[in-house]
Amino acid sequence: MNFKILLIAILSVLMIACSDSNEQLNIDYGVAQTRDRLLPPEHPLATTFREEVFPIIEKRCVVCHGCYDAPCQLKLSSAQGIDRGASPVKVYNARRLLAADPSRLFLDAKSSEEWREKGFSPVLNERDQTLLSNLQGSMLYQLLLQTNKHPLPQAGRLPAQFDYKLDREEQCVTEDTLEDYQQDYPLFGMPYGLPALTSDEFKSIEKWVGQGAPMSLPEPLSKSLKMLVDEWEEKLNRSSLKAQLINRYLYEHLFLAHLYFSDVEAKKGLAPAFFRLVRSTTPPGEAIDEIATRRPYEDPKGTFYYRLQLEAGTILEKTHMPYALNKKRKQKWDKLFYNNDFSVEKLPNYQDSNPFIVFEPIPAYARYQFLLDEAYFTISGFIKGPVCRGSIALNVINDNFWVFFIKPGFAKSEISEQFLREQAHNLSLPSESSSENLSVAAWLSYASRSTDYVKAKSQFIGSYMDNKTGLTLDDIWAGDENAALTVFRHFDSATVVKGALGKQPKTAWIIDYPTLERIHYLLVAGFDLFGNIGHQVTTRLYMDFLRIESEMNFVSFLPNEDRKKVMASWYLNSSKELAGYLNDQNLLQARPTGINYQTEHSKSELLSLLKRHVYTAELQQQTNNKYRIPLLDNNFKRLSSLDNSVVKELPEITYILVESESEGDRLYTLLRHNAHKNVSSLLNEKGQRQPHLDKAELYKGLIGSYPSLIFRVQSRDKYDFINQFTGANTSEKFVKLLARYSLRRSNPDFWLVSDKLHQLHLQDSGVDYGLLDYNRLQNR
Repeated sequence: MNFKILLIAILSVLMIACSDSNEQLNIDYGVAQTRDRLLPPEHPLATTFREEVFPIIEKRCVVCHGCYDAPCQLKLSSAQGIDRGASPVKVYNARRLLAADPSRLFLDAKSSEEWREKGFSPVLNERDQTLLSNLQGSMLYQLLLQTNKHPLPQAGRLPAQFDYKLDREEQCVTEDTLEDYQQDYPLFGMPYGLPALTSDEFKSIEKWVGQGAPMSLPEPLSKSLKMLVDEWEEKLNRSSLKAQLINRYLYEHLFLAHLYFSDVEAKKGLAPAFFRLVRSTTPPGEAIDEIATRRPYEDPKGTFYYRLQLEAGTILEKTHMPYALNKKRKQKWDKLFYNNDFSVEKLPNYQDSNPFIVFEPIPAYARYQFLLDEAYFTISGFIKGPVCRGSIALNVINDNFWVFFIKPGFAKSEISEQFLREQAHNLSLPSESSSENLSVAAWLSYASRSTDYVKAKSQFIGSYMDNKTGLTLDDIWAGDENAALTVFRHFDSATVVKGALGKQPKTAWIIDYPTLERIHYLLVAGFDLFGNIGHQVTTRLYMDFLRIESEMNFVSFLPNEDRKKVMASWYLNSSKELAGYLNDQNLLQARPTGINYQTEHSKSELLSLLKRHVYTAELQQQTNNKYRIPLLDNNFKRLSSLDNSVVKELPEITYILVESESEGDRLYTLLRHNAHKNVSSLLNEKGQRQPHLDKAELYKGLIGSYPSLIFRVQSRDKYDFINQFTGANTSEKFVKLLARYSLRRSNPDFWLVSDKLHQLHLQDSGVDYGLLDYNRLQNR
């Protein structure tokens, strides 16, 4: 019997190989049609998928196929994403002349059949559901099998034909192209450029695919979670005009959040369930039908309800922005919003998206305090949101800078509220327009309004602020773990962490409410991932103004005579127009500082003062404990003082895993900070680079989502590793270091080390944990 089955299989494969692929498959296995693969969670096959199959897919596949920039848009981080399949259309396309149709999973199509209509091809068999058909017709299985048949070399660099550039040409394999692909690229099976699955892992996937790839619907919420969902949905759907405006504001700021009920999970020691705040056509108590709009402030057209949608996908480090809902949060929102003494006479329509106009009835100090309470989350929006991918989006910021915030106290005054009302038009943003190209005239009007706002702000400060006292540290928000942040840019990705970390950076920002709100509406709520090049360029250009405003806020705390000099050092080789803009007294603000400086190095002194001011000793100690190199590995600190000749060999993010059975495994991150003359050049970043000033810093734990290089060091070898590293001042020496200690893509232990990295990351991060992404892992 087994021989007959084998013979039939061989003959079937030969028949397919020798005939027109699609036509013959229709004859042999029926016409392709989408299948319902989602089973009730209590079904045995659904349980097997959740407990045995999907963990393999997460650990081995989602680390490359999880996000907006997943190759071929193949997002394997959920059952719906697996069933949706792949598309050759690139989401990130800096040369797109026309806006593209959005293809956001769970939102822009609600079924696999709708995704087929949008051009997505299946990676699972959609023909007759037989064992042979399921295996033969699954691109996912065939590409995993390809790596088994053509294993990668197990040492050294992989062949040069492997391309890991972000803009590489992608081969999105379908039934029709599979045979040619496997002939042309025999080593390009899956996981791409990484070791094959283990025998047991492959057998689990093979069995699952052979059964028709059954998957699981989400498990029902616990009674306690269901009660909390009902409670918060009731609050978010109250019908008064005041509540409706408040809830619109909350939604437009939390639509990317991973909401979780911290009180419940903390008490029971459970991993949290995450939810998304969505707009649905259906009321609480019914199945959610999410409304698809390009931006969260666009018209939902008709009656809708705010709902908490259970997050169905794997949590990814690069998009994970947890936000706790609990009793403390509810009390805070009641104080700031629901019980605050203001009224709403009429709801704004959705034609006007300027937040300073739409939400004018809500006191500005309340909106600012809301953003400050979770400033780490607020800034994370443009670091981890869709805008976070690509140098055009990120070359508007320096590689390393600290962020502080103006205290919200003065914003409570009526004159401050009146000023914002008067300046609402000047605070409008280009992202309020469509996703299509903006005209030059339209862009210039936004630039002009921004300049007018800065001039008005300078006049306002001169009229109402105390010039005798001047700016002091008391004007800076302090005493909260969100009061100081550090931003690291990694060329085409970025990371934000709590605290003023590491050595003093070249630049720093001090952000006020109008700037913080505009950052969110420009780069988070208003950024259209599928917009054309015009939309993306104007977004980036406008961010120049916001960065400069924030930098000028910092410079305004310096002695008057030092301000121009500091700004000039940040904008070397700037254009005549930019230099004129930076020298504008409206920006430099002649208002004196109230800080009594003790040294000639005012910028350095101010950074030290701010760092001490914003954090209590306890908060500072918590930050130090999280990121400081322990005494056990004190010698690793030498990697924060690498010679520039060594730094030039480094990629953006390097992880160092130190293994020891007796001392426990430890994880460190080495970041490269690239120096620039200035970051105001849209298309000539290379021309603004100062590689001779590049530096590196080492931190305990994991920073960043996209490792470029991983070192694996046995604790007994750490001194040799450090000595080799600090001495690797030529390419030849660095290659020797890589050969001895790096975890190359070809290493048979790659997945073992990957699992260790994630386990250590989970232990250190808790609710902030998410899967890493290996798409930028270099082949060195």
